[in-house]
Amino acid sequence: MKKYMDKLKRRIYFNKNLFLFLIVLVLVGVGAGALFSLILSDGDKKLVTDYLNDFITNISKSNFNFNVSFFNTVIFTLGFALIIWLFGISIIGILFVLPFLFIKSFVLGFSIGSILINFKFKGILLSLAYVVPHHVVNIMVYILISAYSIMISYRLFNSMREKKNFDFKLFMNKYLFILLFSLSILFISSLYEVFVLPNIMHFIVNLIK
Repeated sequence: MKKYMDKLKRRIYFNKNLFLFLIVLVLVGVGAGALFSLILSDGDKKLVTDYLNDFITNISKSNFNFNVSFFNTVIFTLGFALIIWLFGISIIGILFVLPFLFIKSFVLGFSIGSILINFKFKGILLSLAYVVPHHVVNIMVYILISAYSIMISYRLFNSMREKKNFDFKLFMNKYLFILLFSLSILFISSLYEVFVLPNIMHFIVNLIK
């Protein structure tokens, strides 16, 4: 494991420009999502407000289905990472990774903006609890797997274009490690989101009443 982690650190260092670009893309996505929540029509804002109020009410009354929530969270969180990973083993995958990462960031920004708009100053605590630490961890993992997906897809494209041999077995071993590492982190994050976060949100809701 230590050997793989050392290689991972070196890979990140040598491709720091790519990682920096993806970080900027995520920040732009989050900002765009937050801005979009400001320009919604009154009708759309009411729908968002009703949804958030129902969510907060369910938490405050401990009316929360953990099993269903955990299943949905795992499917969406790990499924998103798996889709990004699969893009990497296709030649055209590089065309889809960036839009998917941007959309994920946009949704996160929209959620944060909606909480802040609807709950004003009180929403700061709620939005912090909603984002830190699991969404921060998730985004970091998505950036990692997106970077590798782009690198692998680019290498596949170059190999076909230049008609060079490509050690598929070696590349798959490394790429599978990235997938398993990412899914493990995201699974732990999902456990936190479902079984720990509602208790924290419940505490904050009671605190700001």
